[in-house]
Amino acid sequence: METEERIKKARIKLQIRNPFFSYLSLFLKFQEVKKGEMMCDTMGIDLQGNVYYVKEFVDKLSDEELIGTIAHEICHLVFLTELREMGRNREGWNFASDMAINTLLKNNDFDLIKGCVLPNMYNYEFNFGNNKVIKDVNEKNAEQIYDEIPKIQETQTQYIIGGGGVGNEFNKNDSHIKSKKLTPSEEKQVQKEWNDRVMEAYTNAKMCGKLPNGVERLVGKLHEEKINWKSLLNTFITQMIPYNYTYSKPHKKSISIGEYMPDILKEKIEIDVMVDLSGSVGEQEYADFISEIIGIAKAYQERLEMRIFSHDTECYDNGYIRNGNIDKIKKMKLKGCGGTSHKKVFEYLKENVKNCKAVIFFTDGFSDLNEIDMNKYPFQKLFIISKNGDDTQINKSQAVVIKLEEFK
Repeated sequence: METEERIKKARIKLQIRNPFFSYLSLFLKFQEVKKGEMMCDTMGIDLQGNVYYVKEFVDKLSDEELIGTIAHEICHLVFLTELREMGRNREGWNFASDMAINTLLKNNDFDLIKGCVLPNMYNYEFNFGNNKVIKDVNEKNAEQIYDEIPKIQETQTQYIIGGGGVGNEFNKNDSHIKSKKLTPSEEKQVQKEWNDRVMEAYTNAKMCGKLPNGVERLVGKLHEEKINWKSLLNTFITQMIPYNYTYSKPHKKSISIGEYMPDILKEKIEIDVMVDLSGSVGEQEYADFISEIIGIAKAYQERLEMRIFSHDTECYDNGYIRNGNIDKIKKMKLKGCGGTSHKKVFEYLKENVKNCKAVIFFTDGFSDLNEIDMNKYPFQKLFIISKNGDDTQINKSQAVVIKLEEFK
C-alpha cells in the first residue's frame, strides 16, 4: 500500500476508534518532504496543522505505530507545545513535551515507536542514572517535567541530560518544527483557533463517553478561562442528535484535507430545558436565559424539539417548542420566584419525563447541586451558569458546565 494511502487508512481508523483525536485530525493537512528537509527525518507539525513527513520514516512504521504517531502530532497542537516553549532550552523542552505526550498516549493504549521518550509505565518514573529520577510523570505537564531535568548542556551536535548523554539514547518521535515567526495578534489567533477546536473535541468525546485518560486534567489546566462557551453549547447539542455515517456523499472537510471522508446523517432529537426561576435569579439573568433558548431554537429548528420547564423548589411544565417557534418562546409565562432545589428537579425528571435523553439547565448555580449524585440519572446534563453565577457546586466529572460569558 502506498504511503499516502496508509496515512488515509490510519486517519479513518482513528476516526472510528477515538472521537477526541478523530475530530482534531480533520484539521490536519499532510505533505511529503524529502530527507534532509526537516531537523529529523520523521514527521512534524506546525501551528497551522500542516503535517510534514518523510516517506521512508512512515514506511518503517506498523499501522498501529502510524496511528500513534499521528495522535502524537495532534497532541502538540492540543497542548500548543511550540507556544509554551517560552525561551526554554529547545532540546530540553522537546524532551519534556514528548515525555508528557507519550505518557498520555501510552495510557490510552496507543502504540508508539520503539525507543521513544517514556517513563517506566509501572511506576511512572524516569531514571537519568546517578540516582536522578523524575517521579509521577503521569501527573505532570511538560513545564513541571522540564523543571526537574537535572542538567541540560548543549553542544553543536548533542544535548546531554544529567551529564550522561541520556537524551541521545532515544530515537526521535518526530521533528519539532518551528513555525514562521508570528506577530502577537497572529499568535493570539492561533491560540483561539486551537483552544476552540480542542474544547469542541473534548465535549464531543465526553458526550460519547470516550474521553481519553488524562486529557481532562491537562486540557482543563492549559485552557482555563479560554473556552468559547458558544462552541461548547453547539458541540453538546449536535452530539445529542442521532447520526450515522454515509459514503454516498463526502464530509464537508474532505476537500480541505484532501481525502474522501464519510458525511454524517443527522436526525431529530428532543431535549429538555430546565430554567431556574428561583428568587436569586434576576431580570437580566432571566433575559439572558431566554435569549439563549431562542438562539438554540433558531440554530436547530429542523433537528430539535425542546420541552421547556421552569422551577424554584417545584417544577412547572411549559410545553413543547417545535420547528424553532420563537414567538411561542417569547409568549411563555414561566413560573417561579420561590426558593430553589435541584434535588427535586432531578427527581421530577426521573419520575415524569420518560425517555429523557438530555437536559440543559439554565441556573445561577446557587442551589443544592453539590448534594446530588448525578450519575444516578442516565440522561446527559449541561449546566449553563449565569455570568455572575457559581459554577463550583457542580461535580464537573458528572456534567458539562458552561459559564455564560463572552469569549475574550
